[in-house]
Amino acid sequence: MFQASDATRLTGLTRNQLREWCGSGRRGILEPDVSPAGPGRHAMYAWQTLLTLRLLLVLHARFGVEIGQLADVAKTLRIRLKGTSFPALWPLRAAMVDSQTIELTTHPEDVIADGGIVLPLRPHLEVLATAMSLPVDEQLPLLPPMAVSR
Repeated sequence: MFQASDATRLTGLTRNQLREWCGSGRRGILEPDVSPAGPGRHAMYAWQTLLTLRLLLVLHARFGVEIGQLADVAKTLRIRLKGTSFPALWPLRAAMVDSQTIELTTHPEDVIADGGIVLPLRPHLEVLATAMSLPVDEQLPLLPPMAVSR
């Protein structure tokens, strides 16, 4: 779980954008994974939420998609990510079929042919993997090497 300061650094959002997009602000696209429980407490964000926010920022900044229109996409993407392990996401792409539909796929050709937007997950996963001290490879090591004595 990450605090807001880490979330802004890892997503590229400003503090104001994070507050506006995640919480009781004007837009409220996503809720934090752990809401602040009183004064001095911080909202906490899981890696799935940070990945979702990174993808929303790309859609907004590069493709001009209005963030208010992405609420359904954000919720759908977060649900799909929740059921998928981090290593399994490396070869996948987020394919935005229309303003309300997003899929995780290894074959985005149909989406591209129909004029959808396809975002590779790898560059976003690399940032998060580095922050979580995970290997950037597609596969995590099974067992660490260890000495065996008789």
